[in-house]
Amino acid sequence: MNEYSKYKYIYPPNAREQEQLDIMLRMEAEDKDPMAPEYIEQEILFITDFWHVSKNRFPYDGAELQFLVVAREPVYKLEDMSDEMWLDLKTVWQKIIREYEVDGGALCFRFGNPARSGASLTRVHCHIIMPKEGEKVRPAIGGKKKLKEGLHL
Repeated sequence: MNEYSKYKYIYPPNAREQEQLDIMLRMEAEDKDPMAPEYIEQEILFITDFWHVSKNRFPYDGAELQFLVVAREPVYKLEDMSDEMWLDLKTVWQKIIREYEVDGGALCFRFGNPARSGASLTRVHCHIIMPKEGEKVRPAIGGKKKLKEGLHL
Protein backbone atom coordinates (compact mmCIF):
# COMPACT_ATOMS: atom_id res chain seq x y z
CA MET A 1 0.00 0.00 0.00
CA ASN A 2 1.08 3.54 -0.66
CA GLU A 3 -0.17 6.95 0.42
CA TYR A 4 -2.51 7.09 -2.60
CA SER A 5 -4.25 3.76 -2.01
CA LYS A 6 -6.83 5.55 0.16
CA TYR A 7 -8.41 7.05 -2.96
CA LYS A 8 -11.33 5.19 -4.49
CA TYR A 9 -11.86 6.98 -7.83
CA ILE A 10 -8.59 8.76 -8.57
CA TYR A 11 -4.84 8.33 -8.60
CA PRO A 12 -3.37 11.81 -7.94
CA PRO A 13 0.24 11.24 -9.13
CA ASN A 14 -0.96 10.79 -12.72
CA ALA A 15 -2.73 14.18 -12.88
CA ARG A 16 -1.12 16.48 -15.43
CA GLU A 17 -2.53 19.86 -14.35
CA GLN A 18 -3.51 21.45 -11.03
CA GLU A 19 -7.05 22.25 -12.24
CA GLN A 20 -7.50 18.57 -13.16
CA LEU A 21 -6.17 17.46 -9.78
CA ASP A 22 -8.36 19.96 -7.89
CA ILE A 23 -11.51 18.62 -9.61
CA MET A 24 -10.49 15.05 -8.89
CA LEU A 25 -9.76 15.75 -5.22
CA ARG A 26 -13.00 17.68 -4.69
CA MET A 27 -15.09 14.89 -6.23
CA GLU A 28 -13.24 12.21 -4.27
CA ALA A 29 -13.84 14.14 -1.02
CA GLU A 30 -17.57 14.16 -1.87
CA ASP A 31 -17.43 10.40 -2.60
CA LYS A 32 -18.34 11.08 -6.22
CA ASP A 33 -16.70 9.34 -9.15
CA PRO A 34 -15.53 12.24 -11.38
CA MET A 35 -16.19 10.10 -14.46
CA ALA A 36 -19.78 9.16 -13.61
CA PRO A 37 -22.12 10.74 -16.18
CA GLU A 38 -24.12 12.48 -13.45
CA TYR A 39 -21.00 14.24 -12.10
CA ILE A 40 -18.77 14.83 -15.13
CA GLU A 41 -18.07 18.54 -15.45
CA GLN A 42 -17.86 18.86 -19.21
CA GLU A 43 -20.22 18.59 -22.14
CA ILE A 44 -21.18 15.05 -23.03
CA LEU A 45 -21.31 14.82 -26.83
CA PHE A 46 -23.33 11.62 -26.97
CA ILE A 47 -24.35 8.60 -24.94
CA THR A 48 -24.77 4.99 -25.99
CA ASP A 49 -26.06 2.02 -24.05
CA PHE A 50 -22.72 1.58 -22.27
CA TRP A 51 -20.57 4.70 -22.84
CA HIS A 52 -20.64 8.47 -22.62
CA VAL A 53 -18.37 10.50 -24.84
CA SER A 54 -16.90 13.98 -24.44
CA LYS A 55 -13.93 15.90 -25.72
CA ASN A 56 -11.09 15.63 -23.24
CA ARG A 57 -10.99 18.74 -21.05
CA PHE A 58 -7.27 18.17 -20.48
CA PRO A 59 -5.97 16.94 -23.85
CA TYR A 60 -2.46 15.66 -24.42
CA ASP A 61 0.10 17.95 -26.04
CA GLY A 62 -0.06 17.63 -29.80
CA ALA A 63 -3.66 16.42 -29.96
CA GLU A 64 -5.93 18.06 -32.51
CA LEU A 65 -8.88 16.01 -31.30
CA GLN A 66 -9.09 13.92 -28.17
CA PHE A 67 -12.22 12.15 -27.02
CA LEU A 68 -12.85 10.59 -23.65
CA VAL A 69 -14.98 7.44 -23.85
CA VAL A 70 -16.19 6.49 -20.37
CA ALA A 71 -18.20 3.57 -19.01
CA ARG A 72 -21.66 4.77 -17.99
CA GLU A 73 -21.96 2.20 -15.23
CA PRO A 74 -19.39 1.95 -12.42
CA VAL A 75 -17.01 -0.48 -14.10
CA TYR A 76 -13.43 -0.32 -12.82
CA LYS A 77 -11.76 -3.34 -14.43
CA LEU A 78 -11.56 -4.31 -18.09
CA GLU A 79 -12.26 -7.89 -17.16
CA ASP A 80 -15.65 -6.73 -15.84
CA MET A 81 -16.68 -5.39 -19.24
CA SER A 82 -19.42 -7.39 -20.92
CA ASP A 83 -19.30 -8.53 -24.52
CA GLU A 84 -22.03 -5.97 -25.20
CA MET A 85 -19.82 -3.18 -23.84
CA TRP A 86 -17.01 -4.19 -26.17
CA LEU A 87 -19.36 -4.26 -29.17
CA ASP A 88 -20.84 -0.90 -28.21
CA LEU A 89 -17.32 0.55 -28.02
CA LYS A 90 -16.91 -0.32 -31.70
CA THR A 91 -20.07 1.69 -32.42
CA VAL A 92 -18.66 4.65 -30.46
CA TRP A 93 -15.37 4.47 -32.35
CA GLN A 94 -17.12 4.34 -35.74
CA LYS A 95 -19.36 7.31 -34.85
CA ILE A 96 -16.40 9.45 -33.76
CA ILE A 97 -14.35 8.54 -36.83
CA ARG A 98 -17.24 9.37 -39.16
CA GLU A 99 -18.75 12.45 -37.49
CA TYR A 100 -15.50 14.19 -36.54
CA GLU A 101 -13.55 13.15 -39.65
CA VAL A 102 -10.79 11.48 -37.70
CA ASP A 103 -8.51 10.19 -40.44
CA GLY A 104 -5.80 8.73 -38.23
CA GLY A 105 -4.76 8.44 -34.64
CA ALA A 106 -4.92 6.03 -31.74
CA LEU A 107 -7.22 4.35 -29.29
CA CYS A 108 -5.54 4.42 -25.87
CA PHE A 109 -7.03 2.05 -23.33
CA ARG A 110 -5.28 1.78 -19.98
CA PHE A 111 -6.11 -0.94 -17.51
CA GLY A 112 -5.32 -2.17 -14.04
CA ASN A 113 -3.20 -0.56 -11.39
CA PRO A 114 -2.94 3.20 -12.15
CA ALA A 115 0.57 3.23 -10.70
CA ARG A 116 1.46 1.12 -13.76
CA SER A 117 -1.14 2.18 -16.34
CA GLY A 118 -0.76 5.95 -16.14
CA ALA A 119 -4.49 6.56 -15.59
CA SER A 120 -5.53 9.33 -13.21
CA LEU A 121 -9.10 8.02 -12.92
CA THR A 122 -10.11 4.47 -12.08
CA ARG A 123 -13.42 4.09 -13.97
CA VAL A 124 -12.95 2.20 -17.24
CA HIS A 125 -12.32 4.72 -20.00
CA CYS A 126 -10.30 5.18 -23.14
CA HIS A 127 -9.08 7.99 -25.33
CA ILE A 128 -9.51 8.36 -29.07
CA ILE A 129 -6.80 10.74 -30.21
CA MET A 130 -6.07 12.40 -33.54
CA PRO A 131 -2.74 14.26 -33.49
CA LYS A 132 -2.20 17.62 -35.12
CA GLU A 133 -0.72 17.27 -38.59
CA GLY A 134 3.00 16.51 -38.31
CA GLU A 135 2.98 16.18 -34.50
CA LYS A 136 3.25 13.28 -32.09
CA VAL A 137 1.04 12.68 -29.08
CA ARG A 138 2.53 10.73 -26.22
CA PRO A 139 -0.08 9.52 -23.75
CA ALA A 140 1.65 8.34 -20.62
CA ILE A 141 1.69 4.60 -20.18
CA GLY A 142 3.19 3.88 -16.81
CA GLY A 143 2.33 5.60 -13.59
CA LYS A 144 4.13 7.85 -11.22
CA LYS A 145 4.79 7.37 -7.54
CA LYS A 146 4.57 11.02 -6.58
CA LEU A 147 2.89 14.18 -7.82
CA LYS A 148 4.26 16.03 -10.81
CA GLU A 149 6.50 18.92 -9.76
CA GLY A 150 4.41 22.03 -9.12
CA LEU A 151 1.21 20.14 -8.26
CA HIS A 152 -0.09 19.86 -4.72
CA LEU A 153 -2.85 18.03 -2.88
